[in-house]
Amino acid sequence: MAELTCKLSALVFAELYRLLGATTVHSDSLDDRLSQLGYDTEWLVEASEAYELKWRSDAIDIDPDTAEDLALPGEHSLLASWLLAGLRNAGHSYDFSADLRAAVQRRMGADAQPLARFRPPSLSPIIRGWTLGRVVSITDPLLPMVPAAYPSDPHITAAYHGLVEHVLHLELLDPPWPELACTATYVRTGGLAEALRPPPSPPPYLGLSHSIDLLMSEARRHVPTDVYERLRQNWIRWVERRNVLTHVAPGNGWDRTFSESAEEVRTWEQLELTILGISQFVFQEVSHELLDSVPPVACSP
Repeated sequence: MAELTCKLSALVFAELYRLLGATTVHSDSLDDRLSQLGYDTEWLVEASEAYELKWRSDAIDIDPDTAEDLALPGEHSLLASWLLAGLRNAGHSYDFSADLRAAVQRRMGADAQPLARFRPPSLSPIIRGWTLGRVVSITDPLLPMVPAAYPSDPHITAAYHGLVEHVLHLELLDPPWPELACTATYVRTGGLAEALRPPPSPPPYLGLSHSIDLLMSEARRHVPTDVYERLRQNWIRWVERRNVLTHVAPGNGWDRTFSESAEEVRTWEQLELTILGISQFVFQEVSHELLDSVPPVACSP
């Protein structure tokens, strides 16, 4: 199973800092962020060049068996994510993430032929909510993903770890997946949502729906409009389905039996938006915490 820490290849950082150094849209935010480290924008160029040299050395011998061993420790990802957190008020990160992934893919094809048909997690970066992460799936190019840092609440961290591990186990099975295994994703997702944004004490009783509504309100600026709409549609009556999967007996306003509800959550296509949504919530929470955190120690390849 893939390691659930955000160890990434030097190539990722070479391309990430090259892209950041070339941007003019986010220059003011980057200037402020870099100044807190005692640097200016020239540091982005120098960092990109240093990581480029490391990648060129790695690329000589890299193959599917050695790629993860050559990945850099998590502090490199933490520093990059701390810088990116300064951009969290500048719109969503989907386009920037796509540019980074495309740049890494091009360089892999040009510099590392043994990886032509294999993309290891250390060369699968992703940015959501302006938090850097890596994709650890063997089948899906975008999920599940592991962030460069985790929320400060250790219970949320442990629960998200467990969810990612569970999804990775499901990937090894032929669909339709076992009903109870899929039901667990609903139970864990609901628990994470309530832990991230606990509902107020009753009365009135607001519950899990209130937590998801708050998280979706925060997500609106962090995802493209089409993705937001897909997520919004996913959460409609999601709580009612989760309740019958948890409590077995259908509740008020839910017209499906337990068996009918269970059949709606037994494939990746049926679960994907739920995993995407809770991952987005966790990633945007990380950048929220990193935004006002003490700068990490700068590191070099």
